[in-house]
Amino acid sequence: MGQRLAQTQSAYLRQHAGNPVDWWPWSAEAFAEARRRDVPVFISIGYAACHWCHVMAGESFEDPEIARLLGERFVAVKVDREEHPDVDDAYMAAVQAMTGQGGWPMSIFTTGSGQVFHAGTYFPPRRRSQVPSFTEVLDAVHTAWTQRREEVERSAAQIAASLGAQRRQQAEIATVVEAGSAESPWLAAEPFRRVLDQALEALAQQEDTVHGGFGAAPKFPPSPLLGFLLEEGAHRPDGPAAGLAIRTMEAMGRSALFDQVEGGFARYATDRAWSLPHFEKMLYDNAQLIGHYARLSVHPAAGEEQRDDAERIARRSISWLRQRLLLGPEGEGSPGLLASSLDADTVDEDGTHHEGATYLFSDAEVREAAEAEGWGLMRATLIAEMNRGVPADEHALASGAPLNITEHTPRTLHFDAPLSPAERTLWEKVLPELRRRRAARPQPARDEKVVAAWNAQAVASLAQAAALWEDADLLEEAEQLGRRLWAVHVEEEPSGRSAAVYRTSYGGVRGDRLGTLSDHAQVVNACFALSSAGAGEAAGWARRGAAVLDFTLDHFVRHGGEEGAPLSLLESLDEDGLLTQAQHGGDAQASPFDGPEPSGVAALAQVIQTAEALQTAEGLLPAELPVRAAEILNHVPFAAPKAPQLVGASMLAAARAARQSPAFWVLSGTEQDVAEVRRAGALYGIPVEPVPDGVVGEGERLRLSVCLNGQESMVCLPPVGSVQEALEKLV
Repeated sequence: MGQRLAQTQSAYLRQHAGNPVDWWPWSAEAFAEARRRDVPVFISIGYAACHWCHVMAGESFEDPEIARLLGERFVAVKVDREEHPDVDDAYMAAVQAMTGQGGWPMSIFTTGSGQVFHAGTYFPPRRRSQVPSFTEVLDAVHTAWTQRREEVERSAAQIAASLGAQRRQQAEIATVVEAGSAESPWLAAEPFRRVLDQALEALAQQEDTVHGGFGAAPKFPPSPLLGFLLEEGAHRPDGPAAGLAIRTMEAMGRSALFDQVEGGFARYATDRAWSLPHFEKMLYDNAQLIGHYARLSVHPAAGEEQRDDAERIARRSISWLRQRLLLGPEGEGSPGLLASSLDADTVDEDGTHHEGATYLFSDAEVREAAEAEGWGLMRATLIAEMNRGVPADEHALASGAPLNITEHTPRTLHFDAPLSPAERTLWEKVLPELRRRRAARPQPARDEKVVAAWNAQAVASLAQAAALWEDADLLEEAEQLGRRLWAVHVEEEPSGRSAAVYRTSYGGVRGDRLGTLSDHAQVVNACFALSSAGAGEAAGWARRGAAVLDFTLDHFVRHGGEEGAPLSLLESLDEDGLLTQAQHGGDAQASPFDGPEPSGVAALAQVIQTAEALQTAEGLLPAELPVRAAEILNHVPFAAPKAPQLVGASMLAAARAARQSPAFWVLSGTEQDVAEVRRAGALYGIPVEPVPDGVVGEGERLRLSVCLNGQESMVCLPPVGSVQEALEKLV
């Protein structure tokens, strides 16, 4: 039955190849088959590390009777959301509109044209209160299709039209602009300051002042927002942004969301206190957070212990990347690139899934580990008592009832408060034994899919961390990752002036689908980050970034037919046209709102802003970009005061544009001077022009110019003799 999935690259799809369900991968052929048979399409969307996807697979997709119903009454399509984020995004909008919530696994029923008429997420094998069983859902959908077809098709067309209109409205907030109208008065210093103050006031009201972070459970790491808060806090250490970032990151870093043994962050916590994570670990979270914690490790608003903890968290997470996600020369992985995720579950010998089992320790195990490392019983007991973790029972924790925890209860590793230096010493000494014990357990599966955007985010974060720590070895590691990403995922035109990015690869073989707007923008960002950090031939990385940016602006920016007609941005090129059908003819337009990653609009705005800044280097970029960053950030003054968590990455780009897109230009200095400039550039979000040969020399006095490239100023300021003087020139 699963021969179609067995032949795909996706690990998630291949996990379902053994199901008795006659699955199809996402393809035009699947929908054509549904039209030929005159049956609806059932679309199941998930990803390899998803716990509840495994649950529904075991309960329903392994059931022969359910497989028979799906085969007789539907064409069943399985989608890896990480391969097809545009498909996931379009149908998630439908689920949220129809049910008021979303998540994975996603269960969608569509017509043969891909238009939704029923949707949900996980359906249990038996009815639970008001939640129907999956079999009941299948029966109800079949009845509606066979007995009320006109009503179903009319409803599907209305939903598609509504979704298309909703998408266009979201996109037009930011991305439909009048060509040539780059003026944005709200980006002037005073009005932009008012927008930022309103956003920070809203965040202060949303902050969880007890447990850190924002809002109630479940809690996700607000990664795109943290980038903005850290940078704003660096420019204004006494303002509220720094405190919001530091308190959130401190709470996350001491919690069970962070793997206290090996490093790396889980996808989210199910409770307000961050004590019980959902255990899958995703590259996209960690790629961002490594850069944020590296920035915090040198942040002017942080205390010494906070900076030390931040560097420890960042370096331990980098080590985790190397050990757990870096794909080696053996096996199916693309050598030298980073895998997508580790599963939430551990699978035992009889095939039973246990969520988080690899990561849990009882007090007795912690005490035994401490004694094995040479601590006496009293200190070993003290180490065990430091832990305030909980059992991996989300429902028990949510009930609020007292938890029955004995010394033999496996639980998460979680600290309610920052560890003192003495406590940190105790904990660090027991870690080697805890790692040995964990290594002897069954390990979560790894999805060896390589995603361009996520690897590019890792490259950028590693390059920035290398600049912040003046770590030449780490910079070389970032550059090697960047070279491999370029070799596998990027296709250059013969002229070298334009380059396209492919989203996925497996085993060094890239997939056949072009990347999304985010894939292209993040690869540009990685190239510019390597250039600013001084990797290899810095000008070469800037040119590579310019080539991908050229392709992005040419293919993802849709120009109006006449002069002065509006522009719009596409999230994907929708090469097979299926999403256009699903959204009633609407294009796959880019949303300006962040999710776990920066939105495609924000990512593009950031790299356009960086390209604006780097235009002072002759020959690297075109004399005039067809779109300026300010033109695609018109949603910021509207959304930032009301929903700042949704536009953190856009606020970052807007703040840089409001500072007139500055760049550092080193005219002379020593190697240590240049390192200091690059460190400041990584901290304050200011790109560094490629430093030509002959500029750096022993005994040379630092001469540093700030070049402003914004809509109000396009000028290089007179050289100064220190980084601090250069920073004082900024708004």
